[in-house]
Amino acid sequence: MDKVNEVVEAYEQETPFHLLSQEEQQRILDANQKKVREAPTLHEWNIRVETPFVWLVISIPVGIMMSIGIWLVYSDNDAGWAPIIMGAIVAAFTRYLWLADKNYHYRLTTEGVIVTYQDAIPEAAYTIVRGLAWLGVVVCVMAVAVLGPLALVGAGGMALFAVFFTDFKSEVSEHETMFRKDWPYTLSISNRKKALRFESAPFKVAYSDNLYCKSEDFERVIEMIKNQIRCVDIKNIKGHPMI
Repeated sequence: MDKVNEVVEAYEQETPFHLLSQEEQQRILDANQKKVREAPTLHEWNIRVETPFVWLVISIPVGIMMSIGIWLVYSDNDAGWAPIIMGAIVAAFTRYLWLADKNYHYRLTTEGVIVTYQDAIPEAAYTIVRGLAWLGVVVCVMAVAVLGPLALVGAGGMALFAVFFTDFKSEVSEHETMFRKDWPYTLSISNRKKALRFESAPFKVAYSDNLYCKSEDFERVIEMIKNQIRCVDIKNIKGHPMI
C-alpha cells in the first residue's frame, strides 16, 4: 500500500492529473479510494438532510401557476381550477420525488470520508409511480388502438414519459473524499445547519466535501476534521455550505 501511495503522490507532483491516460487516472482514483476505506474509522453517523433551497425552487413555478389560477377563478372562469390543481401536483411531485430529502451515511476515517446517500422516498411512493406509469402506457396503447395512428400526436409524449417511470426505483450513490495532509484547508462551519465544508487549496473536488452532522456530534466532528487536515482558515457561515 505504501508503494502505491508513493507512486500516486509522485504522479500528482510530476504530471497534472488531467494529462494522464485514463488507465493511470483510474489507477490513482482506485488507490486513493482504497486508502480512505482501509484507514481506521473515527466516527460514523446517519442523518436526513433537506435539499437546499427546495421551497424557493418550488415557489417560483408553482406560485405563477397558482396566481394565474386564482385570478381566473376570481374572474368567474372555472378554467382557473386547472392551473391550481396542476400547481399542487407539481409542488408535491417536486418536493417529495424530484427534490426529496436525502438520507446520508458518513464514515469518517483518518484518511478521508466515505459518503453514501439516497433519496428519502418511501418504497410505497416508488410503487405508486411505477403503477401510474404502466397505467399511462396502457392508456396510450388503447388510444392508438381505438383512434388510430393520429392518437400518437397527443399520446406520444405521455407514452415516453410513462415508459421512463416504469423502472422508477431508489438508487444508492457513494463517493470517497480524501484528505491531503500536506495541503492547506479552509473550514466553513454553519452552526445553524449543523454542517461544515473542508476545502483544499488549491481547490480540488477530490479533496473537498460537505458534511451534515447531528447536533450532539457537531463539535466532535469538527475537532476530528481539524485533527486530520492542515486547517489554515475557519469561516462561520449562516446557510448551507456550497461548492
